[in-house]
Amino acid sequence: MSVSTPRIAHRAAHRTTHRLSINAPADLVFSMLRDASHWPYLDGLTVYSERVRGDDTTHELRTSVVSNGSLSSSHCWRVFNAARHRAEFQQLNLEAPLQRLSGDWEIRQADGLTVVTLNHAFEVDDEHLAERINGIIEDYGRRELEALRVSCERLSLLLQHHAPQGQAAIQPETYPAEQPAPQFTAQSATGEA
Repeated sequence: MSVSTPRIAHRAAHRTTHRLSINAPADLVFSMLRDASHWPYLDGLTVYSERVRGDDTTHELRTSVVSNGSLSSSHCWRVFNAARHRAEFQQLNLEAPLQRLSGDWEIRQADGLTVVTLNHAFEVDDEHLAERINGIIEDYGRRELEALRVSCERLSLLLQHHAPQGQAAIQPETYPAEQPAPQFTAQSATGEA
């Protein structure tokens, strides 16, 4: 009598890290990350963003972005720690080959700048595709950080320029005001019926 044991597939965790310095206050950078309602206007990657449920501390976010040359939509769960300027995310409802995609944002002041670190971790069910997926995440991570840098630096300059003489700039918690996201759909963005 022969007994076979099921073969358990081992999935390796893959990790990426991106880091960028931004010439804007850490509070402003954190606010820009937390309030995704304005992303379609600012980052050049997002065409739709909506908080599905939750609050400023934890929430589910639905976005449609241009990634790897095509439009894709996703849901993620985000958890924020304002005191530590940290945000964690976990992608929901993934499709194969992705089995897990998560990460975190770390924001800290250093030498008069804000240093932003974006970490991703992912697992796939087909290791042959890991390098390709890693390349997509690498490209998108760099583009996302650069878009964040440009947006935050522009907003920081505007706030400094428009602050009344002798007063500090408007606090980032009150600006920009949360605005409803435009009501785009994947079909309207691509022109399909």
